[in-house]
Amino acid sequence: MPSFQYRARDRQGVLVVGNMDAASRTELEASLDKLGLIPLSVVAGGRKAALPPFLDALFKEKVNDRDVILFSRQLATLFGAGVPLTRALFTLERQIQSKEFVSVVKQIREDVEGGSSFSGAISRHPKVFGELYANMIEAGEAGGILDNVLERLASMSEKNAENRAKVKAATLYPKIVLGAIAIAIVILMNFVIPKFAKLYASFQVELPLPTKILIKASNAFTSYWYLAIVIVAAAVLGWKTYAATKEGRRTLDAIRLKVPIFGPLLLKSMLSRFSRVLGALYKSGLPILQSIDIVSRAVENTVLAVEIKKIEDEVRAGKGLAEPMSRAAHFPPMVVQMVTVGEDTGNLDNMLDKVAEYYDGEVDNTIRNLTTTLEPILLAFIFVIVLFIALAIFLPMWDILKIVRR
Repeated sequence: MPSFQYRARDRQGVLVVGNMDAASRTELEASLDKLGLIPLSVVAGGRKAALPPFLDALFKEKVNDRDVILFSRQLATLFGAGVPLTRALFTLERQIQSKEFVSVVKQIREDVEGGSSFSGAISRHPKVFGELYANMIEAGEAGGILDNVLERLASMSEKNAENRAKVKAATLYPKIVLGAIAIAIVILMNFVIPKFAKLYASFQVELPLPTKILIKASNAFTSYWYLAIVIVAAAVLGWKTYAATKEGRRTLDAIRLKVPIFGPLLLKSMLSRFSRVLGALYKSGLPILQSIDIVSRAVENTVLAVEIKKIEDEVRAGKGLAEPMSRAAHFPPMVVQMVTVGEDTGNLDNMLDKVAEYYDGEVDNTIRNLTTTLEPILLAFIFVIVLFIALAIFLPMWDILKIVRR
């Protein structure tokens, strides 16, 4: 479809400049008129030729979480102020910086103009918005509270992005330390240990066990380094292949929950997400069963998802939410008690919000103390490595000094 550059003015006389695809100049002018724009000039062309599909996929710009959060909040403001949805989308289309996201929003606007629902248009871009986003938009449209739902989505996305950023910041120091140790070991194995091995061989002394282990490891590393690369690559590929299977993901998700320090942090984060998403969906007017089903896919952990599906089955059989939740392994008594109070008082959504706030605080405290918790473990690990290398290098020197004195 041809592309046109246009210059137009809106009803307030503000100049609007942009690009739009249309079958003809007449169709483009009709589309601008629907948007409340008065065309001043329309010029064919103005866009670069498309890349081949494989190159387009390689260089395509990613839509990040921050773009989606800003889009949700701005759209909620415009829609809440009474701006029609298509007009609001067109306004945002001109303000977004990401070229890839502009094309996504433009496609959504065109789908809505063509008669699609907003949630239907959103659902055509699952890699950008996700299933949860589309379902909440659908609930907002049905309940006439689209602006409120968009605000909740922005707040939820902001909290998730904030927690991920905090975890990355807290684990940055350990990653740097471990990376520095790995580089130091590579340098020792390639340049330092071989020289010491030649020195010890010239004196023909009996080497202690740590030295023998270190020299053999150095010889293997320098002689078969390419095999090490192949083994590491095969291990990574095998790990990803296994993790992509249903059973593999379930096993790895179960292991993640049991890892010291990080397992409890992950569970708290998922309980926060479960409570916040379920509360938001329920408050948006979705039926409780549909809300639970969506949440089971939003927690991003198969172990917890299986437990939530079992809860859904019991709720479908006529039981309340708290009773089956009390039998689930990963739902603490505090969560069950809050849900029980929410069901008894008819205030379930607010109780779920309070649970989410509580676990948000727990996640923040855990992340804040993460570096302090990991430091002693790192120091002990570094001490063991340094002690082993020091003993392996310097123990034979005492035997060499004895030979020299004789």
